[in-house]
Amino acid sequence: MASASATAERRDRLGGTAGNRLLTSTTALVLAALLAAEGVTILWLGNLRTEHMFIGLVLIGPVALKLASTGYRFARYYTRAPRYRAEGPPVLALRVLAPVLVATTLLIFASGVLLVIIGHRSGIVLELHKVAFIVWSGCFGVHFLWYLPRAWSTLATSLRATSSERAPGSGLRGLLLGAALGGGTALALALLPSVEAWHSGRGG
Repeated sequence: MASASATAERRDRLGGTAGNRLLTSTTALVLAALLAAEGVTILWLGNLRTEHMFIGLVLIGPVALKLASTGYRFARYYTRAPRYRAEGPPVLALRVLAPVLVATTLLIFASGVLLVIIGHRSGIVLELHKVAFIVWSGCFGVHFLWYLPRAWSTLATSLRATSSERAPGSGLRGLLLGAALGGGTALALALLPSVEAWHSGRGG
């Protein structure tokens, strides 16, 4: 009984399935804003290469948090946690796309960081980065368009809810999101000299 009570208390403190949805949706909103900015740099990559690399590095923190929140839901569902089973599985097409989306996401950021570190001696890595981005764009487009209404509805419902109706754990969720953004920004600032060197042609 004591163990069950402790588990219930922990679940309530973290917000349970509702808290997981809120964390995922809020992180997705932050990612959408950063990805929009990153998209602008792609359109004018010749002039905004430094900005492109910097924003890409900042994205690492929120991307890691989004993978963690969705990965946690995935694990809880397939380990048959009752509340997560009640939420139901993702649509079959999205479950098929998910491994490709995750793999290309990891490949984009790994190759991007490697590009910053090794500089212009990176022809193969650069091509890998471009190919991963092309495949990722298609998968992400489908994923984004499908989940956008759900994420928007989750956040809108939370904003309209009274304090007693909101899922507990808002402070912890805010802390996690702040840490993800802060961690990504710290990484980008730490690698800024390498980014600027790459942009000026001195990298590698």
